[in-house]
Amino acid sequence: MSNHYPCILIAEDELPTRNGVLKALQAWSQGKVNLQTVENGLEAFQYRKLHPVDLLITDIRMPGLNGIQLLERLKKEGLETTSILLTGYAEFEYARKAMALGAVNYILKPVEYQSLISAVEEAFETRKLWKGAHSDSALPMPQVLNDSIRKALTYISSELSNTSLGIKEVAEYIHLNSSYVSVLFKEETGQTFSDYLTRQRLAKAKLLLVGTDMKIYEIAERTGFSSSKYFVKVFREAEDLTPKEFRTESKKNHVEEQERP
Repeated sequence: MSNHYPCILIAEDELPTRNGVLKALQAWSQGKVNLQTVENGLEAFQYRKLHPVDLLITDIRMPGLNGIQLLERLKKEGLETTSILLTGYAEFEYARKAMALGAVNYILKPVEYQSLISAVEEAFETRKLWKGAHSDSALPMPQVLNDSIRKALTYISSELSNTSLGIKEVAEYIHLNSSYVSVLFKEETGQTFSDYLTRQRLAKAKLLLVGTDMKIYEIAERTGFSSSKYFVKVFREAEDLTPKEFRTESKKNHVEEQERP
């Protein structure tokens, strides 16, 4: 495959999960992403040493070299890679550590198609992974080609806890008129500034809900919601669950997975 396509490396020792993730991404990417699979953390490390990888999707629990050890070794070698974790509930305590090692999201096993695609799309948007791809590639999501908007996305990611973050502040940061930024942002990302900001805050909130024992109001503060009541309202509208129910459901899904023969 031509090397101008972004590369996603899938590290998963369970064959059904590995094939399921691969097939889902093949359907989503329409041949515009270089998809590679390996069976364990050591193979992933060796592949990453030899080839550029834009996004790593890795199980946490693997023989030999688990997902966290893989991220640690990559960072030690100067090969820190944007990553998404495949995880069961028992591994959620590692999510906080993984975030410091390049992880941007997690997917609860068994992997659901929409959860996978949403996580990959968010990673591609926030980390500018379509950059460098040919403009005539007919990619399945919009390319953020404008340098100012790419700078804005990075700034938004770093300021999610700021409850007063708005289009005006972002516009000032990138030295453009806020009305112009509003139009340009929608053209480049396919989303309004407000929708994009909410999606990013909810993605971080979900990671904190399952990866930490933080209280709901603490997560609301950390992700920039003005109050825990408003956080619960927005979360319920997006997920059809309250944050507390989301935590409980995640635990239930893991128990059911473990009880499968």
